[in-house]
Amino acid sequence: MSDVVFRNHLLWSILGHNLEHGRGSDAALCSGERVLSYERLAAAVTRGAAQIDARFTEGSRLLVAARNQVHVALWLCAALRSRSVPLLADPTSGDRLAALANEWNVRAAVVDPPVQISTVTTISASEAEDWLDAPLLRSFEPPAVADDEPAFWTFTSGTSGEPKAVVHAHRGPVAAYHGFARAIVQLGPEDVTIATAGLPFVYALGNNFFFPLMAGATAVLPRDLLLPTVLGELARHGATVLVAGPWSLAGIARSARRERWVEAIRQLRCVLSAGEPLPSGVLLEWKRRFGKELLDNLGCTEMFNSFVSNGPGRARPGSLGAVVPGFELRVGGEVPRPGARGALAVRGESRAIAIGRAGELAPPEGAWCETGDDVEVCADGTLIFLGRRDDRFKVKGRFLHPLEVERVLAAVPGVAECLVTRDADASGITVVVARIVSDGTAGDVVARAVMQQARARLEPHARPARVDVVAALPRSPRGKLQRRAITEG
Repeated sequence: MSDVVFRNHLLWSILGHNLEHGRGSDAALCSGERVLSYERLAAAVTRGAAQIDARFTEGSRLLVAARNQVHVALWLCAALRSRSVPLLADPTSGDRLAALANEWNVRAAVVDPPVQISTVTTISASEAEDWLDAPLLRSFEPPAVADDEPAFWTFTSGTSGEPKAVVHAHRGPVAAYHGFARAIVQLGPEDVTIATAGLPFVYALGNNFFFPLMAGATAVLPRDLLLPTVLGELARHGATVLVAGPWSLAGIARSARRERWVEAIRQLRCVLSAGEPLPSGVLLEWKRRFGKELLDNLGCTEMFNSFVSNGPGRARPGSLGAVVPGFELRVGGEVPRPGARGALAVRGESRAIAIGRAGELAPPEGAWCETGDDVEVCADGTLIFLGRRDDRFKVKGRFLHPLEVERVLAAVPGVAECLVTRDADASGITVVVARIVSDGTAGDVVARAVMQQARARLEPHARPARVDVVAALPRSPRGKLQRRAITEG
């Protein structure tokens, strides 16, 4: 265990060092017309921590699951400052929150009305508003901790199975910040970040809360995550970094018509994409419409943030980029070499210190985090994402990654989205099925064009046996594609 000092605490990297370096009056968080300075945030967090400690015993688990992102930020930081343990969860399903509360012996749930969880004490997240009139602080010294002590919990998205609890140490987000936010995104005090995803998603939690505050920058937390709201806030606050995923980036390209929105997008310094594979069409459309490159990157909840990424000026269609500084990769169990294909594993200081299922926590197994992804190594050492290992299936004796087929079919004019899954023919033999969302082109026209593309570009075993034109593809509340909703339906 490392030395026990207050500078190891995650909140020192977020708040304490900013006050020490004279940035107390600078904007930390913005939401609409509200602007919270670093010193105001530090004061509110201190008051909130004292109130939490007065109500709950040491080690109590607090489930933070509010829709208002400013309230989430306040409660998360106050719980970090207190003797309690914050568990950050998606607020969109009351039933799921009740299940998490029962599974993990939660003492109280901080929620937005009307969500109520009968099995635990529920607290209105809006109580944090009362903390904001606390006297300002000139300095902020969090509790002394070792950097490998538990700080907070998050949960995996559940798109490839039941959500898992993930326990992060104080050092995890700090290590991810230095490797990704500083080395790749090059965040600095002059930046203003905004995200299309909420803070329960570690990609947004890092890139649109922890990392900008670690850099002395400003994070914009919109009152909701509807794209018009996000675009309005982006323009209002002059954001320089947009944190998004392919689904929302495609939506922005379709819907951003107001002149001030378009101009604000064109002023962005950096646009990040993660959460699911970035279609080449979305990347090219952003370049055409806004003159912006999209930096595709790959991470996972267990590693807190991204460990593979494109860098500014180096993004290209289909590429994930290269390993992020501070991390090591293995492909198929070996040091990455050009032409290698196989399972991706990663090692780095940001790795979670415990993973949990069914109410039981355990340290992660082995020195390497097996991400569950398959990749291919290019001649220049960059990676191509092939797909999730548990999404692949055998057709005519050969493994098929649906994503490789989807990339070919998505290039067909008239295809807005594409999802490839398996089905069985009348004899019970596995066949490939393509589900297509049209961009408005007649469905039969798109289906014929897709089949023509498949015959011209795909090997026989990878060609769809049929093409279904559908209105929409299943997605999680976070916007991530849910393959299992079809394959297990």
